[in-house]
Amino acid sequence: MIIDLPKNVKKIIESLNEHGFEGFAVGGCVRDSLLNKIPTDWDITTNALPADIKKIFKKTFDTGIAHGTVTVLMDGVGYEITTYRIDGDYTDGRHPDSVSFSKNLSEDLCRRDFTVNAMAYSPQKGIVDLYKGREDLQKGIIRAVGDAGKRFDEDALRMLRAIRFASQLGFEIEDNTFEAIKQKAKLLVNVSKERIFAELNKLLCGDFAQNIKLIYTSGLCKYIGKEFSKLDKRVYDFYPGKFGNKKYMYWAVFLEDNIEAVKKILSELKSDNATKNNTYLLISELKHSLPESDEDIRWSLNRLGEELFYDYIKILKSDKKNTDILDRIDELENRCRRILKEHHAYEISMLDITGRDLIELGISKGPKIGEVLEYLLKKVIENPSLNDNMKLSKLTKEFI
Repeated sequence: MIIDLPKNVKKIIESLNEHGFEGFAVGGCVRDSLLNKIPTDWDITTNALPADIKKIFKKTFDTGIAHGTVTVLMDGVGYEITTYRIDGDYTDGRHPDSVSFSKNLSEDLCRRDFTVNAMAYSPQKGIVDLYKGREDLQKGIIRAVGDAGKRFDEDALRMLRAIRFASQLGFEIEDNTFEAIKQKAKLLVNVSKERIFAELNKLLCGDFAQNIKLIYTSGLCKYIGKEFSKLDKRVYDFYPGKFGNKKYMYWAVFLEDNIEAVKKILSELKSDNATKNNTYLLISELKHSLPESDEDIRWSLNRLGEELFYDYIKILKSDKKNTDILDRIDELENRCRRILKEHHAYEISMLDITGRDLIELGISKGPKIGEVLEYLLKKVIENPSLNDNMKLSKLTKEFI
C-alpha cells in the first residue's frame, strides 16, 4: 500500500533519513489516507530528539518541547514532529506525569488510543500496523490499543473521542472497548469542560451524528455536566442536516426541546458566547409558528438577522417532521429574498432617520432617543413604505 504523501511531509521524512533517523507519518493522517479521505493534518514521528530536529531543519519553533514536539515550518505551513516517547503514570487522568523518549517506534505506537490511530507510514517501510488497525478500518470498528481500561485511565477524554470517531466515521465501538467506557465513565469528571465541549462539537457535526446516543447508553452523559445530565433520553434521537462548520446549528437541533436549559448547558460547557447566543436565538425562533405574512418575516429578521434567518430555514428543511411543508418553507425563503432585495427595514440601523435627526426635532439626548427609534422601527416593520425621512419625522412629532 502506497500513501501519497504531501511533498513537504515526504521531504521532512527524507531529511530525517538522510541524517540517520527514522521518520513516519503517524495517527489520523494514516487512518484518513487509508479511508480515501484527505487528512487535515500530517503528524510525523521520529527517533530524532528535539535538539536533532532543530539542527536538521532551518525554521522550527517549540510547540510542545516537554513532550518532544517541534514544529517545522515549510512554505508557510507548520508540521509537528514528535520524538518517539513512553508516557509515565497519568495521576490526573488526563496528562502523563512524565515523558521519556524512545528509539523504538513500537513503544510509541503502543501508547496511542485506538488501533485505527496507531498506524505509521513511510515510503521506505510502508505501513507499520502492530495492532491490526487496517483490519479494524475494514470492519468499521473502534478498538482501544491493548487494555481499554488502562487507555481510559490514562486519558478519560478518550472515551468521548471513541464516540466522536463513531460519529465521524460511522464505525461501531468494539464490545470490550465500550464495556470499558461504561465502567470508567465517571473518570470524565477529570476532564476540563472546554475539552469536552470541543469533542461534542466534532461529534454533533459528524456524518453519523446519530451515534451521539452512545453518550447516553454508555453513561457518559451523567458526567459531562450537571445540566447536561438532566437531558431526556429522547434528545439523543438525533438526525441533523448538513450545516457545514456552524456548530450552533447542530446544538440548536440537538437541544431544540430544551430551550429553558440551553444557556445553562452551554455555559456549563464553557461555550463561546456566539455559539451560546446563536443556539438560543435559533431554538427560540423554532418555537414560533412558521411566518405567514411579509410582516411576520420582517419580525423574524428583526429577531435573528439575515444570516441566522437563513440558518433557521436550513434547519426547517432538515427536519424530517417538515417533509409535508417543504413547499411552504421554500416559499418563505423566496419571500425573504424579495424582502431583502427590496431593502425592507428590520433593524434600527436601516431606518431613514438617525438619532441626530431626532435631536434636531427637539428630542433630548438619552433613553428617549432609543424609545422613539424602537417605535419608528415597529411602524416600519408593519408598513415598509413608511421608511422615509419625512414620514418618519412626521411620525416622531406625533409620537412626542
